[in-house]
Amino acid sequence: MVLLVRYGELSLKSPYVRRQLEDRLTANVQAMFAASGVECVVRREHGRVFVHADDEAAALRLLRRVFGIVSVSPAREIASDLEALTRFVAEDAKGLVRPGTTFAIRPRRSGEHPYTSQVLARVLGRAVQEAIPGAAVDLDAPDVRVGVEVRGPKAYVFHEIADGPGGLPVGTQGRVGAAVDTEPEMVAAWLLMRRGCRVVAARDGPRVAVLRRWDPGIEVGETRRNVLGVVRGATAAKPATDALALDPLVGLSPEDVRALADRIERA
Repeated sequence: MVLLVRYGELSLKSPYVRRQLEDRLTANVQAMFAASGVECVVRREHGRVFVHADDEAAALRLLRRVFGIVSVSPAREIASDLEALTRFVAEDAKGLVRPGTTFAIRPRRSGEHPYTSQVLARVLGRAVQEAIPGAAVDLDAPDVRVGVEVRGPKAYVFHEIADGPGGLPVGTQGRVGAAVDTEPEMVAAWLLMRRGCRVVAARDGPRVAVLRRWDPGIEVGETRRNVLGVVRGATAAKPATDALALDPLVGLSPEDVRALADRIERA
């Protein structure tokens, strides 16, 4: 089993910037696993990061807290040869699709192959129907979605797509100072972390401990120097210094802040 990691806006950058962001994302994944005592092997290909770990549940939980990751799928890695891939998908579908239920094949290819994505979807769909009589294809609202991502000589088959926090990898956009004593302050710091900033907390505390689950590298100490700005945890708050005030909560209602706080604490 391998975890297929996707990222979004990183892929929109220039090749040079993209490589830097991908390097930081990979380093952050490794740091997150090391801080939690979970072993992993990380490798990177164009547009994807692949994580191999013995503890799949723990790995999935950790990856969903790494900023820059849009989604994660536990996947099976097999050869992209059409005959072998068809056999595997048909057999694998028997544990998911039942007679009378609907399914859809969601193919995606990268590289040169002797088949198109449309041909792949058609061949795999027919094989599943032959393996499971009574199963029907529904491309709009299927009961089961079978994802197939073909990349060069390898293919990855998956059924689950778990959301990540998105944004940019922490450490790519400089350091910001923040008090993290209240719930709004915690949410404000988290939003800047999602934009790639590394937080320097004024004081340690339980909410800093929560944020460390999202970034083990959070610093604690003097926030008046060597920071891009100071995070404000409420729209009416004044920054503790004359540094640039950063207001990530502007436009958010108290209900929005509470919902984000719940997400941060439960992850």
